[in-house]
Amino acid sequence: MSNNPKISVIIPVYGVEKYIAKCIESIKNQNFTNFEAILINDGTKDNSVAVAEDAIAGDERFIILHKENGGQGSARNLGLDNARGDYIAFIDSDDWVEPRYLQAMYEKITEEDADICTCDVRLLSPEGSLEKEFVSLVDKYKETNDILNSGFFISNWFWDKLYRKNVFSHHRFDLNVRTFEDAHLLFRVVYGNKLTSVHEYLYNYIQHQGSTSHDLKPSYLQDRVAVKNKQLEFAKEHGVDDAKYLLHVYLKTFIYFCIKTFSRYSKNYSEDIKKLKVEIDADKFTFKNIFFMIKKEKKAGLSLLLFKISPQAFRLFARFWFRNHAA
Repeated sequence: MSNNPKISVIIPVYGVEKYIAKCIESIKNQNFTNFEAILINDGTKDNSVAVAEDAIAGDERFIILHKENGGQGSARNLGLDNARGDYIAFIDSDDWVEPRYLQAMYEKITEEDADICTCDVRLLSPEGSLEKEFVSLVDKYKETNDILNSGFFISNWFWDKLYRKNVFSHHRFDLNVRTFEDAHLLFRVVYGNKLTSVHEYLYNYIQHQGSTSHDLKPSYLQDRVAVKNKQLEFAKEHGVDDAKYLLHVYLKTFIYFCIKTFSRYSKNYSEDIKKLKVEIDADKFTFKNIFFMIKKEKKAGLSLLLFKISPQAFRLFARFWFRNHAA
């Protein structure tokens, strides 16, 4: 292993024995070679580690660290604590990257002396067919300065970006957030840093059933509440007092996201909606504010209106709408 790797690649490992070999192979095939790859065994119970050891096959740029299961956030924290590179990249172990993934972003981030560089993403089915593409809109983010909704322009994912290491000097993933550790932290990591982008599809994200975006974990609502609270806290800390802006964030990233997810994946919809209603601020979730939302974002606003009138009717509508249209 290089004594001075330029980039540290952090890869949490849990339950990915079918996919990790392809992930590792894609990292080994990088055009940029001066990296270290830190695989974090997050207490996996399958053969992921054995498969990874075979895939590494003596490549000294790869190391495996072991820990008790604590979730992806805790695994990434351990990787950050052990990273020796000047730059950081994250890759999920069931995904794979293109050969120019590190090189293209490294060239761009150093050329522009930026803190974070993004790339574009292909979202693939487990069989490998293209389902969607995500194009990073860094210029749009800069133009709007939408600090709480950065994920609408540059994604809430951590793995489609290269970071200068010191970006994480004062940031770590929250161990109490198990399903939205990215959304909980990304907007804070991005804030105040210089961004650039490479418009190449360099990351291939495999959308598995059972992933956070296709399943409902027990901590879903708790984690969504945590994200909402962190957004409001961050806004207060940075002097954001635009009431309409904060209302839009609240209605969309909290209530709308929750009802959309519950409508698609909840196994006990009535009970989950009952728990959600306890967390909703009735002074914010009014017809007046919903009509404001309709003017701003028609699809989200109409969804909120139908849910306000009848959660059961909304579910029937949502099962069709979100299956046949982009979320």
